[in-house]
Amino acid sequence: MFTRARYLIILFLGLSLWIDASAQAPTRESLGAQGPYQVAYYSNFPAVQEFTAGTIYFPANKAQTFGAVAISPGFAERQENMSWWGRHLASHGFAVLTLDTNELRDDPAIRAEALMAALRVLSGESEREGSPLRGKIDTNRMAIMGHSMGGGGTLLAANTHSSELKAAIPFTPWQPDGDFSDVTVPTLIIAGEIDRVAPVNDHAWPHYQSLSASNPRMYLEIRGGNHFIANTATGGDRLAPNIDVHDLVGSMGVAWLKLFVDGEEEYRDLVFGDMPAGDRERLSRWEFEE
Repeated sequence: MFTRARYLIILFLGLSLWIDASAQAPTRESLGAQGPYQVAYYSNFPAVQEFTAGTIYFPANKAQTFGAVAISPGFAERQENMSWWGRHLASHGFAVLTLDTNELRDDPAIRAEALMAALRVLSGESEREGSPLRGKIDTNRMAIMGHSMGGGGTLLAANTHSSELKAAIPFTPWQPDGDFSDVTVPTLIIAGEIDRVAPVNDHAWPHYQSLSASNPRMYLEIRGGNHFIANTATGGDRLAPNIDVHDLVGSMGVAWLKLFVDGEEEYRDLVFGDMPAGDRERLSRWEFEE
């Protein structure tokens, strides 16, 4: 006979297993893979002048409010080149707006304006009646990311709008003669060792060195990585993206945002702690200030 006592025991065991699974500590492997949340997306939000179009990805089954991230593509690129970041970050609990610039050749300064406008869109979506994100975004938890000229735009925006941000992540940034000493938010620069479009010794590395050592900063350089280490493989790329390192850059990107946007200290060791030998071998240079 299926007694009430047996039902309660089974229910208790089921809840215990669910609690154990949900309480599992994050790992580099889990952060580099698809996250625990279902991803939804839409593009029918109110238009703005600073960029022409975009897609908002978000964790559809996350009950709590979440932080938001705006991402700019690089020179001659579109939002599809950043789409894997949208899905990946949303699956780990963030709202993400990937944008199309007004012109494919927009310079980094214009991309910086587009990134800040994208954050205003995300804030507005948390208030707009009928928005899928109404009441769901914590507007005090904002970050920006970008590739190439979008990475330069990320640094420029952080240099002048740090007070509005919690974190910045430029990857293979392009911005000649950049001085980013006014950046006060934690900044993770992801670079490629053999980047021939924005050579690291002319761009990413001096960008990192110009950041104040009094704020958290990190320089992560992929061994043998090209200019497209953090891009989506679309099939029409000028150079093949190094998608084989998406697990590494994806895990570090998520950990950086979890620590500095969400303020979750359990991720600190995944950001600044010892890196597994296999991952360390994939880096040609790794520097940071905690």
